[in-house]
Amino acid sequence: MNEDAMPDFRYHPDPRLTGSVEVSDTSCVVCGAARGLIYVGPVYAVEEYVEEICPWCIADGTAAAKLDAEFTDVGWGVPDGVQAFGEQPWFLRRPHT
Repeated sequence: MNEDAMPDFRYHPDPRLTGSVEVSDTSCVVCGAARGLIYVGPVYAVEEYVEEICPWCIADGTAAAKLDAEFTDVGWGVPDGVQAFGEQPWFLRRPHT
């Protein structure tokens, strides 16, 4: 197991401290690498993914694109008329707290 340097998350500066990312020898379902850390927070997708996505694939958007997944429920329950976030939503690349 090789615990690489953690990628940066603009809206979640320390996912290890909050418990969204933990030390693990699990291989990532997206890239196949076992980098020493795995995301353990919620994944909003059609398929169920439990503790099998690395933070690097979340940070670069690969997990969101490949799995058609989001990592926060930011759009849920938002009233009509609230402006959308734009072309590349930040919530596709952010571990939820």
